[in-house]
Order: sequence, then C-alpha cells, then structure tokens
Amino acid sequence: MPLLVGVLLLVQGVGGRHPATDSTLTLDNHGAAALLLAIAVVVGAAHLAGRLAVVLGQPQVIGEIVMGVALGPTLLERLVPGTVEWLFPPNVIGGINALAQLGLIFFMFSTGQEAVRSNRDQTGREGVLIALTSLLVPFVAGLAVGLPLAARFAGTAGDSLTFPLFLGCALSITAFPVLARILTDLRMEGGRVGRLSLFAAAFGDALCWVLLTVILLLAQGHGMVSLWRSLLLSTGVAVVILWPIRLLLAKVLRRHVRPGTLLVLTIAVVGIAASSGITALLGIHQLIGAFLFGLAWPPDLPSESNVNRPLGVMSRLLLPCFFVGFGLSVDLGDLPLSWGTLGTLLLLLAVAVVTKVLGVTLAGLLSGMDRRDSATLGLLMNARGLTELVVLGIGHDSGLVNDQMFGILTIVTLVTTLMTGPGVRRLGAAPVHDPTG
Repeated sequence: MPLLVGVLLLVQGVGGRHPATDSTLTLDNHGAAALLLAIAVVVGAAHLAGRLAVVLGQPQVIGEIVMGVALGPTLLERLVPGTVEWLFPPNVIGGINALAQLGLIFFMFSTGQEAVRSNRDQTGREGVLIALTSLLVPFVAGLAVGLPLAARFAGTAGDSLTFPLFLGCALSITAFPVLARILTDLRMEGGRVGRLSLFAAAFGDALCWVLLTVILLLAQGHGMVSLWRSLLLSTGVAVVILWPIRLLLAKVLRRHVRPGTLLVLTIAVVGIAASSGITALLGIHQLIGAFLFGLAWPPDLPSESNVNRPLGVMSRLLLPCFFVGFGLSVDLGDLPLSWGTLGTLLLLLAVAVVTKVLGVTLAGLLSGMDRRDSATLGLLMNARGLTELVVLGIGHDSGLVNDQMFGILTIVTLVTTLMTGPGVRRLGAAPVHDPTG
C-alpha cells in the first residue's frame, strides 16, 4: 500500500487536480504523511462502520457509505468545526481522489465479471421482462418528473433535456454488488428470485451505463453530427474490447499462461488501466472502459487464475476513499428546510420506490410467480447503493444536477438501499442455498 500511495503521489504531483478543490498535490514529506494518516483514518473508520452495519442487519457497504458522508461537512464539520479541513486538506484530497478512482475501476471490472456470470443463468423470457420493467418504468417516471424540476435543480451543464434524462437514469439503477451482498446475507443467491434479480440488475445497469454515456455526450454540447460520431466511436471501442480482445484474452490465458501466476493478475491490471484510459481519452467515462474489460475477461478460467479475489480485496480497501470523497462533496445538512425541498424529496422517494417495487412486482406476477416472490423481487430491485452513488457523483461533477438535487438524490439512494434487507426479511422470504454448491 505505501508503494501504491507513493506512485499516486507522483502522478498527482505532476498535475492531478480534484474537481472540488482544484488543488495540486505537493510532494513534500508533510504532504505524504498527511495523506497516509488520512488513509489510515478512512480505512479504519470504514471497517468499524461496516461491522456495525452488519450487526444492524445491513450489508457492510452501507456502513461504509454512511461513514463517508459522516466524515464530511454533513456531520463531522458540524460537530467539530475545522476538523474536516485539518484531516483532509486540499493536497490530501487529491491523493484520496486518485485512490478512489483506482478503487472504482477495479470495482467496475468486477461488476462486468459478475454481469457475465449472471447473464449465463437460465432466466428465460421472464428475466428479460423483469429486467426491462425494472429499467423502463422508473426511467419513464423519472423523465416525466424531471421535466418540471429541470429549471430549479439542473446544474450548469444540465438543461430541459439532459436533466430529465439523467434523473430517469439515476432512478433506474439497481446496485448489482450491493444486491449480491444482500442475497448472500439472506441466503437467497441460489434461488429463483435471487437469480432473476441478479440478471435483471446486470442487464439494467449495463443499459444505464450506455444511456449515461449518451447523456454525458449531450451535456458536453455535442451537436447531432458530433454526437453520432462519438457514439459510433464508442460502439467501435466496445466492439473491439468485446470481440477481438475478448477472444485474444481467452486464447492467451487458457493456452499460454500458467494458472495462478502473477502474469494473470498483471494482464488484468494492464487491461483494466488501458481500457479505462482509452475510453477517457475518447471522451467516454473511464469507468465504462473498466466495465467493458470486465465483460471481456474470460469467466471460466481455473479457480487459481481468478483475479476477482485480489482485485476485489484492493477495491474494498480503496472504495472508502470514494465514499469519503463523495461525503466531502455533499452537505446534507445544507439542504434548505423548506416545503419545496421536502416535497421534492418525498416525491422522488415515492417515485423511486413505487416504480421499482410495484413495477417489478407486476412483472413477476405476469411471469407466473406468486405474490410473495414477486414482492420480494420488487424490493430487491429497489437497492441502489454504491452504483447509484457513482452515477450521482458523475452527474454532479459533470454539472447535470446542482448541489441541492445532488443531496436529495443521495438521501433517496440511502433510504431505498437501507429498506431492502429489512423489507425482504419482513416478507418472510425463505432462505435458499444453491443446490450446486
């Protein structure tokens, strides 16, 4: 870890800037010590918060998310003024942000891998129906609600088109990794409801990332000709990664690389970084590249060549840096205490819950599922979690939403995710173990 931090210090020192502070990270010993101590605080606090969340019946990542928000202006700065600036000065924020980006690309690679595995399950037409319902119903509702809200809550780059599109996209998200963790905690990952929810989340999130790419291109002021050029270029990159590179990876890793060697992990890290860098250079968000490389990585390599475990450990260690960076950029206590703000929050929360839960429940009933399984599936698809926070951070940094809407959607994300586990338990969904082991 110190070696990794040292490399990132060098990278940031050359000219890395954090969007919230626009501060260049210096390379003196004091700056390095401050960064390392901040990392110690963040990782330690995240672990303790995660353990507490597990005790309270929530996934560990929920505690880590709440910890990130609490260490920012929302709570810590209000309790002990000046502490946030002392603990996270501008040069430290730059390093935290760099580590967060590294954790996020590893996270998106793992998400792509899990999406491939879920899509290989035999879910049939019912899986497609549930996936499309889970995506389209919240998206259309978010689009309709976003039209009258755009004038008040759009950011500097948002308008009457991009703001409603982004809001619909944000309300359509289901956090695949958080959902997988909830299913594991409830021992439902091997059952029909668990498999359907994972397939629907993977399918829907993949489409949401495509949609988010289009929205970002529109927000950057691309005309129709430029937009189509960028879309064609993006499609070309995706085709290259998912076809020749995927085939080349399968051939090299299965025939020419000895399982369990460091070379397997090296190829994965180089591929993730290269794919992310190339998509970023093309004006597409770097997380898209990491996700595509995860889709291209062979899913059936020998167990000793499974890179998800080491990269997953690294991602889990670094993601608290993202939660803290996110928490530093949002101040939930700064939301105006007005009927307008409260009404908007309740409206979006109702739209988020009703469209996901009732929409998916109806789709489950139409697919022949009983009422309890259909309702359980609807509640599971309502978990937005980490993936939603990533999307919100991108939208906020890109100027699609203003600070007030950023805070409102953060609360919606936390509430909908927190209610998933207890809601499923209250329905009495029976734990199911995977019969295949």
